[in-house]
Amino acid sequence: MKSEDTDRFYEQLETYLKAVENNPKDIWSLIRLGYTYTRANKFRDAIEAYKQALELDPSMYLAHYGLGYSYMKQKHINEAINCFKRAMELNPNYTQAYYRLGYLACEQQRYEDAIDYLSRLIALEDKHAKGCFCLGKAYNAMERWDDAINILRKAVDIKPDFEFAWYQLSLAYAGKKQFYQALETLKQVSRIKPRLEYIYDQMGRIYLKLRKVPDAIEMHKKAVEIAPKLAYLWKNLGVAYLRDNKYWEAVASFNKSLDINRNNGTSHYYLGCAYRSLGEQQLSIKHLKETLRLLPNHQKAKLMLDEPGDMQQDANPASKQVREEPQGFKAGQKEDSDYEDMTEKVKSLREKWKENSP
Repeated sequence: MKSEDTDRFYEQLETYLKAVENNPKDIWSLIRLGYTYTRANKFRDAIEAYKQALELDPSMYLAHYGLGYSYMKQKHINEAINCFKRAMELNPNYTQAYYRLGYLACEQQRYEDAIDYLSRLIALEDKHAKGCFCLGKAYNAMERWDDAINILRKAVDIKPDFEFAWYQLSLAYAGKKQFYQALETLKQVSRIKPRLEYIYDQMGRIYLKLRKVPDAIEMHKKAVEIAPKLAYLWKNLGVAYLRDNKYWEAVASFNKSLDINRNNGTSHYYLGCAYRSLGEQQLSIKHLKETLRLLPNHQKAKLMLDEPGDMQQDANPASKQVREEPQGFKAGQKEDSDYEDMTEKVKSLREKWKENSP
């Protein structure tokens, strides 16, 4: 907390603690005490305060809600859901209980339940922007694109700077294959918050669908500039380079992705494709095999490895040596000439992709 917030917290805390000390049956002071603790992220203390309030009056719906919120923040989701349901039962018009139940159902991928709770919320309070957003997200998950578009438009009408709602709206347009409308929506998000990497990543994906590959590359480059430590962004940039037949740039991007996350099977697959396009069959085989180690059901990698030419290449003993990471090779480890030639090839390629790193 900021210093002024900290001072305010201690002032409020002292006030409510004194009130409860003077009158242990002061239920409203207990509820306010619990709320003060939640604002300071002291959820265990908040839980105790709300429980004391419920001992005095088990029908106090605000205490049930506050207790549920504190449980939710501590990742005790089942307890939180039970508390929110009880708050809703005690006060069927309490909109926040519906919102939390809908939100949690959406997070748990119980989309039918989410739609039920959130629709009831909006029937009670049609200007609830977060409720509209969450409902639109559930509709998107169920591919109910028209319903998603209608409710997400409502969300951004209520709150024009609601970037997450704009993003979900773009997904709904993309789901309907209205790609230009999706792009315009994403551009709206970028104007609101220009440093959201996933917005540019999504724009890049859409440009690829529209076969505007140079535009896709530019968007994916923006994404990695904003968040260079996210492996999937480098992988997606590499895919765009592949589509543009810029194989060295693709190799650079996929290797960067794998530097961040060695266990990304999809990056290994695309790197294998890039090496194959460059005529580097042994390196291609190495990464395709790694793909299958990580993703045993990857059919495209299986098909590529089953092609006779590739299997013949794999019979070369040198291809077995390259399974280790290039940086793991040690001079003098083996004197076999094929091995030494392959080591030099790997080093050369690594230098090449480093030079071509975006």
